Amino acid sequence: MTPEMAVLIVGLVFAVLVACETPIAMALAASGGIGILLIRDAPQVTAAFADVSYASVASYGLVVIPMYVLLGMFALRGHLADRVYRIGGRVFGRFRGGLGIATVGACAGFAAVTGSSVATAATIGRVSVHEMRAQGYRAPFATGIVASAATLGILIPPSTILVIYGITARESIQRLLMAGIVPGVISAVVLAVFIAWRAQKNVDDVEVSLEKELALVGAAPASRATAPVGPSGGPDATLSGDTVVADGAGTREGWPVQLRAVIWITLIFLCVMGGIYGGYFTVTESGAIGALLALVMLVCENLRLGARGVVGQIGRALIESASVTSMMFAIVIGASVLSLFLVMTRIPVRLSDWVAELPLPNTLLLIVICAIVVLMGMVLESMSIVLITVPLLYPLVTSLGYDGVWFGILLVKLIEIGLLTPPVGLNVYVISGATGVSVEKAFRGVMPFVLVDLCLVALFIAFPEIVLWLPNTLIE
Repeated sequence: MTPEMAVLIVGLVFAVLVACETPIAMALAASGGIGILLIRDAPQVTAAFADVSYASVASYGLVVIPMYVLLGMFALRGHLADRVYRIGGRVFGRFRGGLGIATVGACAGFAAVTGSSVATAATIGRVSVHEMRAQGYRAPFATGIVASAATLGILIPPSTILVIYGITARESIQRLLMAGIVPGVISAVVLAVFIAWRAQKNVDDVEVSLEKELALVGAAPASRATAPVGPSGGPDATLSGDTVVADGAGTREGWPVQLRAVIWITLIFLCVMGGIYGGYFTVTESGAIGALLALVMLVCENLRLGARGVVGQIGRALIESASVTSMMFAIVIGASVLSLFLVMTRIPVRLSDWVAELPLPNTLLLIVICAIVVLMGMVLESMSIVLITVPLLYPLVTSLGYDGVWFGILLVKLIEIGLLTPPVGLNVYVISGATGVSVEKAFRGVMPFVLVDLCLVALFIAFPEIVLWLPNTLIE
């Protein structure tokens, strides 16, 4: 069978498996295995699975992924997200659109220590959407703000997706993490400005009672809310006014506690990124340092629960980290099997040569590549997109003269758009499930923010110096 026909069949098999809701890791592995069988034989398939299952994950560089995941879970259990949101609400809440801007700030801050868009969406969304709706925000607008702002989680370092890209493309992870800072900050600022503008038509005036005003400034307790079920099956943290209810224990929280959360986030971010830039430790070691600091933070912030409560929070964080890490590594294995099949067909090399010879401007070819990634983002989750597209697109993009680090950031921005677009739109489904807002309203609210992200992509294409300035300045 010709390689072209094998690739076509494998593509159809993969599409059918995804449509049947087969787990992505299994769909990738099965498609790759079938492809190898079509062009080789059964012994090659078994040998490929035996070799790839070990070789694809037996990399020292991948150690940073469970460390970053653990860092995020410790931060989640330390209530960083809700506290950062509260302090943002105090600063901006009295302005029209202020709570939306506070949500962007909270998402950016929480993303800076978790690197996960889904974790950011679930955590911030559970707190912020309820508060915004109580302040007159229309449901589509409120969910659109959270879903869009949460995508900063895979752009602002530390970012597991950038690590995966760096390992797959063999680009400097250090440069990639540095390159994500300026685009992440610009994205957050643009989102905040857009929210302030849209708030004029999407935030209704509401009558605020004296009790709510007092609760906003921390002078009187607001009504307690029932804690929802968290990812591990136990009660999670919910806020009403300034009262945090976690594992059944409610405590009053004012400025000092919330400022302490900001200090923790700043400390973790500076230690991770400053340590990498200063040469005190490697990228992999930075994940362990960040996780250790987050563990200390979790213990300090949960002392009121007693020794048993602290151990329980640590145990939940460890279980959740193991679950997320196992899922991510399973996807790496499955994608590696599919990549091995593509290498055997030599399709990536031939495709790169063919596109490079087309009599079209490089910018037009890049736009076509961007469109392909966005379309893939409509049906696949972010890590799968990176592992599938990088072996195909990275040689092509670099052959056109573009920088590999710059393309990594651009790819992440395109994946962010995929996290917001139907039919998958993972962030939108997470927000809908966490807040009770219908999926239809959530998708309707997020569409204007997709247009903002497309404008940001165009900006980074037109001015690649925005992405490359910081790594070129700080890293020789």
